[in-house]
Amino acid sequence: MSETTNKDNAQDEKDLLAAALQAAGHGVWHWNLLDGSAWYSAGFRKMLGFSDSAEFPDRFETFASRVHPDDIGRVHHAVATHLDGEDKFDLEFRMRVKDGTWSWFRARGRSVVEDGKSTKMLGTLTEWPLSSARDQLAASASDKLAAALHDQSQSSRALEKARADLQIQNQELQRARATAEAATMSKSMFLANMSHEIRTPMTAILGFVDLLTEEQKDLAEREFIVNAIRRNGKHLLTIINDILDLSKIEAGGMGVEIISCAPLNIIQDVVSFMQPQALDRGLELFVELKSPIPETIETDPTRLRQILMNLIGNSIKFTEHGGVKVLVHFTNEPMEPRVEPDQSDAAPAANRIQVQVMDTGIGIDDVQRQKLFHPFTQADASTTRRFGGTGLGLTISRRLSRMLGGDIFSSSQAGLGSIFTVEIGIGNANLDRMITVLTPQTPVHLESKSKIQSEDPQQIIHNAKTSVLVAEDGEDNQRLMVHHLTRAGMKITVANNGHEAVDLAIAAQKQGRAPDVILMDMQMPVMDGYEATEKLRSLGWRGAIIAITAHAMNGDRDRCMKSGCDEYLTKPIEKDALIQAVQNLAKFKR
Repeated sequence: MSETTNKDNAQDEKDLLAAALQAAGHGVWHWNLLDGSAWYSAGFRKMLGFSDSAEFPDRFETFASRVHPDDIGRVHHAVATHLDGEDKFDLEFRMRVKDGTWSWFRARGRSVVEDGKSTKMLGTLTEWPLSSARDQLAASASDKLAAALHDQSQSSRALEKARADLQIQNQELQRARATAEAATMSKSMFLANMSHEIRTPMTAILGFVDLLTEEQKDLAEREFIVNAIRRNGKHLLTIINDILDLSKIEAGGMGVEIISCAPLNIIQDVVSFMQPQALDRGLELFVELKSPIPETIETDPTRLRQILMNLIGNSIKFTEHGGVKVLVHFTNEPMEPRVEPDQSDAAPAANRIQVQVMDTGIGIDDVQRQKLFHPFTQADASTTRRFGGTGLGLTISRRLSRMLGGDIFSSSQAGLGSIFTVEIGIGNANLDRMITVLTPQTPVHLESKSKIQSEDPQQIIHNAKTSVLVAEDGEDNQRLMVHHLTRAGMKITVANNGHEAVDLAIAAQKQGRAPDVILMDMQMPVMDGYEATEKLRSLGWRGAIIAITAHAMNGDRDRCMKSGCDEYLTKPIEKDALIQAVQNLAKFKR
């Protein structure tokens, strides 16, 4: 049965009861305890000699003013006692009727409780004394009227609550729809931008590869073509890495490794690495120490480098004239409230290293600046077309900085440059050992520390002792790895799938010439790298196995290591990283 039907039935029952009581000579009253209003039936007024509400207004005070002064105290006490739940409301008292005389009446009633609170009283008024039968009839009718009114009130409140709940649900659905539409539009724009970002360098790579096949290319022209291919390839890899990093962060799979490191060395290394890029654009790039900072701190140096590379790289990219200044500062002041904090964020650290990257670039207005740290967006679409990029770098950097106990903040003015401030916690750093001045550094590329000059004759002689089994089904990647390792002086054997790799490795081991290192592609036909590695380990193979895979998502490294691999390299693999990994494991396993 519907709420409306219940309400109509309750109203009909109330009307019938009221009519029956009036026909039997009983007056009906209803007091609203919240606002003092009242309702009196025609029979009620007739007993007192009044004809309508103009003579006897619908207020509680109208009734109270007619009660005899000697009885009014008992009436108020009876009402209060009943509302406290201690007694029923049933008493006789005198009232002054219209002609000025005093008559005895009997009032009976009950309160109606809503949400734990008495909100109204209702009942009957009769001339006193009455016969016992009529008195009982009046009491029963009064109770039924009260119940009917209570049911009506309950039904009305339930209907009103259902209506309010429906309105809230509709509002939530509207908000969810707007959010979903905004997310869909944002990701559609991102895919369109990525299509442009990927196709642009791919066009250059494929075009320059075609040029290499043409004859009569002098050395300088070939060098230009190769550098263009390399440059565009690295740009593609940056795009892929940004997407993977954000995916790991949003899935909760991005971790940090907190170790002791020298923050000023990291900052100066990054600036040195970025110097050539700044010089190519005719810009100044330098570091300034604004206050003493700890000599060593506890943080993740890899993630700190990643953040600084992004911020300084952005400043260089968006600056055409002037320069970029990197200010380093130690602070223990309360950090600004975080905007849109995430559950995975670390608590803000009390003591922090602060790095401000200031530029004289194009700047950003306030409206565009609000979008900077949202995934899949840049300040506007024209920014992507003009400067390129995924629009993910700042989002990733902010999330990383928060994982390190800090945050990233920005301030800017269109046409006048920008300031991006990154703060990171210092862990249990020793504040007694502080650096007060910068020490000059020779510009050094970050990766130069591990770079191997594989064509050095002495290195080639050393590598001649190293034998490598390359298990790779892709012809191009197979030839590329064989080329790099052979030029480094290593002895190479090739397997086209995991099954061949197991057979060749075990056969060589039985002959006393087991390879020092196996480069194991993890995705191969017949038997993949995971199964091949597990098979080799089950057969007692103790030699080094390096996983080679294009899978770089969260959990891929763990899966490779659990299968029995000693190291993990992701495609595309740089020549120097490949040779370095083989050399390190060959020495370790000997």
